[in-house]
Amino acid sequence: MIDVLVAIFLIIGALFAFVIYNARRSMAYVYCNATLSAWEARLLSEARLMELADAPRVTNIFAALDDTDYRPQLAEVPRAEEGADMPVVERSLRENLNARYRELLGMVPEERKETVARVIGRVDLWNLKAIITAIHNKVPKEKKLEELIPSPTLPRERLEMFASAESFEELLEFLKGSEYFEVLSEALKEYETRGLIAIILALDKHYYTSLWRDVLSKRAQRSVLRAILGYEIDALNIRLILRLKREGAPPEEIGRYLILPPHELTEAMLRAMITAEDVPSAINMIHRTIYGQILLETLPRIEAQGLSAAERALDEMHLKICRWLALTQLFSIAPVLSYIYLKENEMKNLRTIIRLKADKVEPQKIKETIAKVPKIGF
Repeated sequence: MIDVLVAIFLIIGALFAFVIYNARRSMAYVYCNATLSAWEARLLSEARLMELADAPRVTNIFAALDDTDYRPQLAEVPRAEEGADMPVVERSLRENLNARYRELLGMVPEERKETVARVIGRVDLWNLKAIITAIHNKVPKEKKLEELIPSPTLPRERLEMFASAESFEELLEFLKGSEYFEVLSEALKEYETRGLIAIILALDKHYYTSLWRDVLSKRAQRSVLRAILGYEIDALNIRLILRLKREGAPPEEIGRYLILPPHELTEAMLRAMITAEDVPSAINMIHRTIYGQILLETLPRIEAQGLSAAERALDEMHLKICRWLALTQLFSIAPVLSYIYLKENEMKNLRTIIRLKADKVEPQKIKETIAKVPKIGF
């Protein structure tokens, strides 16, 4: 009888400890997700974006954004009656994005901080590609610094050191010991024959392959990470294939830059897309997948508007997946990742609206370029 009572008390104690442990883990997400909900509520709605597209001039867009979180950064942008200094505008928008990223890294649960930092690390990739492009175009150091965005994960001094490089060889010296040293070294071997694109695609492949391998190695929250980042990997491969195929690149060149292993697509599907005769045929090779269904429905717009319509359709489905997981997997990393992609989508939409408005594109055409966040139905 005593043994039975001892066993019962041990079971109750174990259950009690389990509940406390999970409650403590959940509390970190409760605070983080409550903050994210407040941030998400302040994101610009589709209706607000459409109003900005209807604004008569760029200055009206800036004025309309004075009551938003973009005000501190956009206050530094010169407000001429006509046109806009797009490099300054883009830097201001990205600074707003990165300010939010820094706040996010400060409050995300400790056990998820490394993964979130790797996702946000695409800012460093963007800066590195900007520096490499500037070296290729022989842009002076001062101009290079103007193009760069303060990174939430890389010290400013190190970024300035990279920007001081006058040649690829000098940049390689600065990159010694970093994950990009070998990548750039190998890509430079093809730079002379294939140009800047050889380096840019090699850097993209390295970053996303490394991120994807990290996700596949995770045990905790693997299903959420695979669903969100796996879709992105598949979509990136599709975009790469369609873009290079439209440019007439040979199959072996396209295959060199794929991110492997894929997620829901198979390598056989990717090979079939690469060797397809044209863009519609390539899309038809994956018609049984969610990506193929989306793109086949979008095909008339792709033929009318170009590959940007395909990319927009893929992005919108990704946002839908992110939002669904954020709502159904509340005590997980899903709300954090969802917010990152929603905020980035808002920034891209604003950049596009301002650029097209400065180019005097008619409002209806601008509205067609806006990537919308799909509604979630239960």
